[in-house]
Amino acid sequence: MGIEMKPKLTHNTLLQELLEKYEETFDILFPYGLNKLIEDDILEIVAPRLTLEGFFRLFNLSDEERDKVWKEINKVVKKYANMYEI
Repeated sequence: MGIEMKPKLTHNTLLQELLEKYEETFDILFPYGLNKLIEDDILEIVAPRLTLEGFFRLFNLSDEERDKVWKEINKVVKKYANMYEI
């Protein structure tokens, strides 16, 4: 039996990890550029390599947008992390 680590969000978290582990992040990221990756049929190619910070830069999110997205995703990750607390 492996030891499960408590989930943690960083700017280096891969897009693929976010989308696989936290389904709610799809709806959060969709209007900020995820929709474009899907339209261009490249999500499967870039998701394993693109970090959250890279996503922010790729789609030129403003500081306000970055802050909003960060807080929304962090809320999802923390909700998931609470499931690990004893």
